[in-house]
Amino acid sequence: MRKFKFTLNTLLTVKISLEKQKSLELADQNRVILMLEIELDALKARLKASTNEYGEKMEKGGMSAGDIAAYSTGIRALFDRIAEQMESIRRAVKVKEKITDELITIMGERKMLENLKEKQYAEYLDEVRREDAKIIDDFMSTKIAGETENG
Repeated sequence: MRKFKFTLNTLLTVKISLEKQKSLELADQNRVILMLEIELDALKARLKASTNEYGEKMEKGGMSAGDIAAYSTGIRALFDRIAEQMESIRRAVKVKEKITDELITIMGERKMLENLKEKQYAEYLDEVRREDAKIIDDFMSTKIAGETENG
């Protein structure tokens, strides 16, 4: 009796490997996004602290034109940095979506191959049962024929 061999097993193995790889890529991209978001939160906190400090000094009235210009430049730089960080997050999310789409496609292909493997295995079992039944029938026919000759 021959052993079951899935005809597309190599392709299934490749799809499983690709699925693992894409899952790792997705996890890495999620970490990248998390780090970018943490950095964005830190920039927002610095902006809030700078604007609060600027407001407090303005209320006291003891700021020179140079100090006002320095705060203004610093706050503007923080706004620019926050905008850049938000753009970095947007690009990272776009990469994540691409990886997710690829992973979904690979998972679908893997599932399809697994279903085909199950179907081929069921067909293999049916064939084995037919072969076993034929062997039993042949054996019984031979035995009955032998008994009638000796009869």
